[in-house]
Amino acid sequence: MSIEHSILLLRLLAALSLLAFLLALFIVIWRGFKGVEMGAAFGTAKRGYLLREQAAQDDEAERWSLRPIMTLGRAGSNAIIVDDDYASAEHARILLENGNWWLEDRKSRNGTRLNDERIAGRAILADGDVIGIGQVRFRVQLAS
Repeated sequence: MSIEHSILLLRLLAALSLLAFLLALFIVIWRGFKGVEMGAAFGTAKRGYLLREQAAQDDEAERWSLRPIMTLGRAGSNAIIVDDDYASAEHARILLENGNWWLEDRKSRNGTRLNDERIAGRAILADGDVIGIGQVRFRVQLAS
């Protein structure tokens, strides 16, 4: 291999390395912008909470702040762990999309209920809605 071929090969490798670096930089910047968009959407959405309804009035109700994506289910990896035999491992998901809070059933065996109606797929959440998973009930509280 001649010296000219070696130099050409080194130049090609340098050009490919530069392109790979620029692509990686573009991906990092793109993800940053997506995060800013998610934050902006969260800023315009109504802040809210999920309250677990208690059978006994003496107990203090559990309360969770709504986050852009949160899962509910029996598995320990969920944002809200539902201790009920009728709950699936990842039973439902609450997510923020286009300024609205949505409830989504994750193809659970026993279904997810919104205001005592079984939902198929997704449904928009409103202030005062009640989410049912098995025997457990959560009330949605959205700030005005």
